[in-house]
Amino acid sequence: MFMPFSKDTQLNHQLRVVDPGASDSRNLIRTDDPKSHCLPGQPRTLLQSTNIYQDLEREFLTPDLDTLAPHLWLVATQSSSHISTLHEQVLKGCNVVIAEKPELHLTWTGNRVFIKPLPEYMLSHAFWAIHLLSSTPSSTHIVHREPPVALVKAALGFMRTYYYLIQHESDLHIAKQCRLLPPSCADITLEQFHAFITGFGDIQDDQVSPRYSSYGTLRLSRLNLWAKIFLHRFQFYNINRQYGEYFARFYAPILFFFGILTVVLGAMQVGLQADGSRDRGRHQWVGLQETSLWFSVATLMCVCAIGLVLLFLFVYMLLRELLFATKGIMWRRRRHAQIKFARKEASA
Repeated sequence: MFMPFSKDTQLNHQLRVVDPGASDSRNLIRTDDPKSHCLPGQPRTLLQSTNIYQDLEREFLTPDLDTLAPHLWLVATQSSSHISTLHEQVLKGCNVVIAEKPELHLTWTGNRVFIKPLPEYMLSHAFWAIHLLSSTPSSTHIVHREPPVALVKAALGFMRTYYYLIQHESDLHIAKQCRLLPPSCADITLEQFHAFITGFGDIQDDQVSPRYSSYGTLRLSRLNLWAKIFLHRFQFYNINRQYGEYFARFYAPILFFFGILTVVLGAMQVGLQADGSRDRGRHQWVGLQETSLWFSVATLMCVCAIGLVLLFLFVYMLLRELLFATKGIMWRRRRHAQIKFARKEASA
């Protein structure tokens, strides 16, 4: 795997690789503070920690979303580039909310979109060279242990999302304002960030984890829905702090349902009374009785028509999404077959 950026384009200069000399192992040291022994921006993770991969896995792995990946076509558009830039998120009325939990990165609900900030050490060429794309083991590793493949793919997929999130000067300003970039990036320009992140934009879908291979932004409400079936959990992630917030979302449909019932029952009652009065021979108000009877029938027909229209719209939107998702699956299969055939021809 190639290094997505060079030493000249790195945005963090706080780490340096120690010259191995006669040894086969390499270490990292802090150049800004020689007395510090932790990762930049991560004081709980020591540079020489034997558990550094476990700490990184907690920061980047998305096991639940990887499990859901074969079914995420039910949740979102099948495109890894389906990620709106930060200024587009603002145009849509979304508030950018920091979420350190990797599973929540690029999920949204209501007017909130959750984004995981860029860790400071991930901007260092030395860190990538030692811990993620290393060909030489460091002394903190188990002998000849290579970086976990799942971790490398998750880290590459996560970094690639910022290639789509920040494309304009306004995006960079929003990222700084929302603290998606570390403090050391307060003065960087768009040209500097572009030079750093461009290499991640060239990463292919088969080089990242399942969560990032085919999907960008995900709707949290749909994840909560399908988690009951595929993850056997009540919710993917609970964002309601109180029971009242959870049950409040049911109030509107329940009130709508009872409103429809009230209209229908009222119309039926008017119709029955009008018809009963006519049968008893009360003809002094025949015009009003006929009007009430037909008006009640018309009201029932209007309610049924509205219900059918809403049902039709729901079925149409559902079928349209299913058709779009199916086309996406077929296109990806054809594309994968073409790439496989091209590679076979090249190797022949």
